[in-house]
Order: sequence, then C-alpha cells, then structure tokens
Amino acid sequence: MLLRFPLPLVLILAAFSLGAAQAAPGENAPAAATQIPFGFTLGDAQQPTTSHVAKLGSDIVFPPGTFDGYLGGLTSTVPISGKLNIPPAAGYFVAFRFMATTGRVEIIPDGDATGTATVHTGKDKDCKATQTNICADTDVTAKVFIKLSDAKVDGRALDVGPDCRTARPAAVNIKALVPISLPAPPVKVTSTFTTPPFAGCVGHEDVSRLLTGLVSGPGNTFVSNLTLRCFSTGCKPA
Repeated sequence: MLLRFPLPLVLILAAFSLGAAQAAPGENAPAAATQIPFGFTLGDAQQPTTSHVAKLGSDIVFPPGTFDGYLGGLTSTVPISGKLNIPPAAGYFVAFRFMATTGRVEIIPDGDATGTATVHTGKDKDCKATQTNICADTDVTAKVFIKLSDAKVDGRALDVGPDCRTARPAAVNIKALVPISLPAPPVKVTSTFTTPPFAGCVGHEDVSRLLTGLVSGPGNTFVSNLTLRCFSTGCKPA
C-alpha cells in the first residue's frame, strides 16, 4: 500500500533523519529546532480588518495586512510567533454624539506576536472546518500601541503632537482554528480588547486626557479574515 504524506511533514522527517545520521557513534543526535515559516494575509473584500471603538460606537477599517512567522513543528502543541503588519487607516468618529472627528490611526507592534498552536490532521475530521489536510488551534497574543495623528474636529486641526499613542500596548488575543496547508479558504477571527490610556498627545496643549476619555476603555473588538498565503516551501522568512 502506498502511503502519501504532506510535503512539509516529509521535509521535517528528512531533516531529523539527516541530523541523526551525522551524529558520532555513541552520541545522542542533536535535537532538531524546527522553524516552519508561514504567511497569512489579514483582511479581504468579504471581511476587511476592522476595529470597533466601543466608546465612540465607530469602526476603523484598515487596508489588508500580513502576519508572517514560524511554527515550531507539526505534532502536538508547539510554539508560534510572527510579525504583525497592518497599514495605517483613516478613522471617522462622532465625538460627544455631534462632533465629527477624523484622524490617522496606526497599529504599532510591541515585538513579535507569540503563543501556541495545537496541530491537527484530517480534512474530514479535526480540520473539517478549514477544509484542509492540516490545521491548528492557535492561541496568539499581539501587543500593539495605538497611535493617533492628523486629528481634526469639525474640520479644524487638533494638534496632538508627533508622539500621541497609548501609554502601554494593548493586548489583542486571538484564538482560532486556522489552516496550515494549501489551498485554504479564509477564516474569520475575532478578539475583544481594552484600549489603554493615551500619553504624549502634546501639541499646543496636552490633550492626552481628552483622548483617553473619548477612546480608552474595554469592549473594543478586532475582526478580520485570515487567509493562508504560504506555508513551509515558498515562504520567505518573516
């Protein structure tokens, strides 16, 4: 009977076998440090990357972004890490229920997003929801600063200075079953997070407390379609 294995699994087994073969007699083979690259696209026409600001009751829609990183193996629960890149977006809000406010919103990562992934196999079993041969239950947290600039209130510039951002990063935790083999359909991911207070919003005067009162607080949401772009071979290092 001819057995067929996914290409990424074949490559990992081959690398492990080569390392064992090169070990000196009587010595243990060195542990294989598996680093499998992957790449996802965030947001598409059906579900763009969107953040809902609870206090203002408004949505910020971001252009398509990327999440590129490494998976620590294809068996059991392994570490996962990656670099989040979401382009800036123009935000529109109605402050105090009558005052039109616009601004540029940037998501600035505070280091790599990290977490774990529990790998599953079986297109008609554990991976039925992703319609792929291999999938993973992921639990990843990205810590990001939220930066504001080019703010206007009723069409008039509000000077927030060049360094107006949250005083500490917001923690956006995403738990989702995602595909890790191609071809794969997009997966909708969601998260609820708290926006920290703002600091450094100093132009003609310090408006950090004003922005904190308008924007900061719990109950904000992040939603996006996550589409696997590449996995293992064909992926450029993140």
